[in-house]
Amino acid sequence: MSTFRIMSYHINSCRSASGDFDPERCARVIRSQRPDLVMLQQIAAPQSAGALPLLAESVALASFGTNEEGACAYLSRYPLHNLQEHYLGHGGRCLRADLDLGGERIHLFNLCLSFDPWQRRDQVRELLSERLLNNPSLPCATIVSGDFTLPLWGCGQIRLSEHLRRASQPLWRANYPANFPLWGRDRIYFRGPIRALTGTVVATSEARQASPHLPLVLTVESSETRQFLKLKDVAKRPATLAKQPDPLCG
Repeated sequence: MSTFRIMSYHINSCRSASGDFDPERCARVIRSQRPDLVMLQQIAAPQSAGALPLLAESVALASFGTNEEGACAYLSRYPLHNLQEHYLGHGGRCLRADLDLGGERIHLFNLCLSFDPWQRRDQVRELLSERLLNNPSLPCATIVSGDFTLPLWGCGQIRLSEHLRRASQPLWRANYPANFPLWGRDRIYFRGPIRALTGTVVATSEARQASPHLPLVLTVESSETRQFLKLKDVAKRPATLAKQPDPLCG
């Protein structure tokens, strides 16, 4: 069982509502919450190349990802493995990674979807395909985080709810727009034995100025996921070679 602190943060290329490029302001928002893992969306724009290494150095976390325009990235206290960039269509981006912590593996999906409902529907379909979330080679507890652009109700919401469960914390989850939050555009979903213990939307004056999106911060706990077969169950099975489960799933 492992407990750690995560943040999902659409930093809008480190540009405030007034258009100022200020990565240090975003860094101060991150530092104030002391996260172990930060899932960043919209990391860079042509005018703000280099934002990721600046943030990583300022918050003293390792960076994982690229500075491409519209890309997603991670800042992490722990090593991440198996990074894969996926395009969801219509400009949608998803950066997948694996976090190994306390002998357990947790799959991470960090994404940014389109505001157009029909494009978002196609992107959610791709996200839930066997190439990504429903890939049988990804059996461990999973965190899916990012800018889903979903209003209270919209294309893609039903399918997401059928396959994932939204984090139960915080109780009030509106985080967009930052100056007057109306809905939870940025979200964190779980699959498997992982849950939120506490959570908050960071609504400080600094966060309201740093980006149009307020960051979400959760303390999460992953549980034991390993399953053992009883001896009698093994005896009933034919002696065939089988693919072994990932030993880091718990």
